[in-house]
Amino acid sequence: MKLRSVIQLLALAAILAGFCLSGCSVAGEDAWRYEPGIPGKVTGFTAKQGDQLVSLSWDTLDNAYTATSYNVYYVAATNTDAITKTNSTKINVTRSQTTISGLTNGVTYYFMVTAQNRYGESEASIQVAETPKPKSPADLTGTWYFHTLVSGPSAKWERGTIVIDDYGAVTFTEFLDSDHYNPADDSSTAVTPPADVNITMQSDKSLALSGSGAWVDFHGIMGSRKNMLLGNWTYSVDGSKAITIFQKKRDTDDYDVWDVSGTGNQNPHYPELAGNGPTRYAYHALNSGASVEWEYSNARVGQQAQFWTPDASLTGAGNLFPDGIGSIKDIIYWDYSTPTYKMTPMWDLMWKVTCFGVQPDGLVKEYDSYAEPSSRKDAKQNVIFTGRMTDDKTVIVGVSTKKEVKTGTITPNQFYLRVLQFNFKPTDQALPTYDLNDLAGTYLFHKIGAVKDSTGASTATWAYGKMQVTSAGVTTFPTYVDSKGATSSADTFTLAYYPDPGSDAHTWTTFANFVSPDTGAADAYSRYYDANGQPYFSVYTWWNLTSSLTPMSTSYYNEHATLSYNQDLVVMTRTDASGHSFIIGLK
Repeated sequence: MKLRSVIQLLALAAILAGFCLSGCSVAGEDAWRYEPGIPGKVTGFTAKQGDQLVSLSWDTLDNAYTATSYNVYYVAATNTDAITKTNSTKINVTRSQTTISGLTNGVTYYFMVTAQNRYGESEASIQVAETPKPKSPADLTGTWYFHTLVSGPSAKWERGTIVIDDYGAVTFTEFLDSDHYNPADDSSTAVTPPADVNITMQSDKSLALSGSGAWVDFHGIMGSRKNMLLGNWTYSVDGSKAITIFQKKRDTDDYDVWDVSGTGNQNPHYPELAGNGPTRYAYHALNSGASVEWEYSNARVGQQAQFWTPDASLTGAGNLFPDGIGSIKDIIYWDYSTPTYKMTPMWDLMWKVTCFGVQPDGLVKEYDSYAEPSSRKDAKQNVIFTGRMTDDKTVIVGVSTKKEVKTGTITPNQFYLRVLQFNFKPTDQALPTYDLNDLAGTYLFHKIGAVKDSTGASTATWAYGKMQVTSAGVTTFPTYVDSKGATSSADTFTLAYYPDPGSDAHTWTTFANFVSPDTGAADAYSRYYDANGQPYFSVYTWWNLTSSLTPMSTSYYNEHATLSYNQDLVVMTRTDASGHSFIIGLK
């Protein structure tokens, strides 16, 4: 062997030995595996007050591949002016945001967080202090995005932006609707907005609209985190019914496609496919107009897909991609269900592939992704959904006119409201699996439903009140008012835990009603599980299991319910006495 080769080998051995000294495996483990050690200090730790709660969030960039969970410490500031590990309550979470509820309004609390893995716990973050407060009119002040679905004879959608001042006066700074929508470029001509509108908070914390431009018979609520409002109202022209979701605008325009993208890479054959980690979510939608069905689906952002950056000619004000949008990320839907499709064996597993674009102000657009990147200049012709991301970047709300994904063809007189819930932040390493105890609680809910009569005309109703879910999944409506004049509801059903595993071995939790009056609960359960209690469906293998599936019954699996990342928002699609219905509940 030549002397130069010997020297090179000795140098390589020295380098490897150095690596072993700083990060080599311990006895009994795989050799030469890099060991990251204790996670670094958590940064970007912030707190926001709510009604009997405080919402916490922090950055995970420095810990993205080393932290497996986080310890959150908190203590009331009644007998101390600083938080320590010994004087505080500790909870362990696998998410980079969490909400501490059950706190006392008016009392200041101190918080800190640490990152941990099997090697230990990091240095504590900075201490932050926050004081939960009851809902008040002051919480209405600011800028809110709104999305409205009208169901009934005057079916349509409306969306825009309002500013509420310190006195409750509402100014519509943007007002768009489906009557003036241009599908060619996904634009909507601004229309004359309502004027002379005030929104006020009543003594029971409910919301009311007043003034000559106010929506008729409006009933509204604010969530405990104070970043979302819900309202039902009646369309004055012909009595059509409407539901509106308001989202508080984030202080900074720092949204990005990474907010919906995962970590790691699921495809070893294409190392350039970054961000393909288990970013899973569910969407619920309700259609109005030509179709009044609901839709439900599980989905994943970025599976086997790559980022692509628009040409410079397409960016900038007035173009398809305004300044700041850097890339598009493919998404895939599966476990798709509607009242019609759920009657057809296997169609509840229909796949749909599209892609997301996220703009700096939180505007999210879903594009047709069947075209190759080189021809995606035509994506402007195929925007199939437009929505807004919430301030905590975990929910997307939007309205749209129905458009075929592959062709971009508009479906006449068909509109929908869609709510997408992310189950976890993309940088989180462990996917939280919620159970019925997480779902349990009392929610303020708003509902809209519609049914077509024998002539094909749509009849819509709304309802609002309180929805209660027990730890056994029993769901009732102890407080209930609807547009037909009812002041109570005997409606009840039982939700069950339904794990929906993906190919990455992570689970997105859905809560479903397995009650089946015509065939029995056992048959309903067997539609998704084998004799050993294992779910039938895997995202890669379901097409091989056709012979194992039992056709769906006509009435089972009527309720699909999902819980948001911060566990304060539940969204449900179902068919009941109101027809095809959409229920949104806020804690």
